Amino acid sequence: MGTSHLPSFCPLIPAENLALYRPANQSSTYQNGTEIALAGKAVDGKHDGLWKDGSCSHTNLDTEPWWTVDLGSRHSVSVVIVKHTEDECCGDRLKGAQIHVGDSLVNHGKHNPICGVITATEPGATSTICCNRLEGRYVSIIIPDRAEHLTLCEVEVLSQECAPPLVAAGLSLTPFWGP
Repeated sequence: MGTSHLPSFCPLIPAENLALYRPANQSSTYQNGTEIALAGKAVDGKHDGLWKDGSCSHTNLDTEPWWTVDLGSRHSVSVVIVKHTEDECCGDRLKGAQIHVGDSLVNHGKHNPICGVITATEPGATSTICCNRLEGRYVSIIIPDRAEHLTLCEVEVLSQECAPPLVAAGLSLTPFWGP
């Protein structure tokens, strides 16, 4: 399982995927023979992580590649879940990718608030990023400051609460600041 900004003990209550079958765009579209890796493949509801099976979006080698989905209207976004490709070649491609949520498409959403950064590098990882109910119509994934292929095998956008069970049970956590 990939590293995320969401604690592993954070329960997720089943919620509607706001991105499912919604219009998506990306900086470019990779094509290999007859296989065309359209942006919409990342919101097709298929969690297959193998690019060859045809369910992943994929850009060409772009400088600061981006992908964005239009949720249709403004939503309060709590969680974005990103399924990485399972292909051994490509585990580190998403490292450092920023998740943005907002209402602007200027620079493909790059100036919208950042909800989190993907840190997982394992092939097939799932990154769960807690967005703390950021408001917006668009969710963008951008790899900043480098040339890279952006491959997304599924992106889910949820509007739900996301709190550790101890906080939910009315208990408080006391930070430990060292010796």
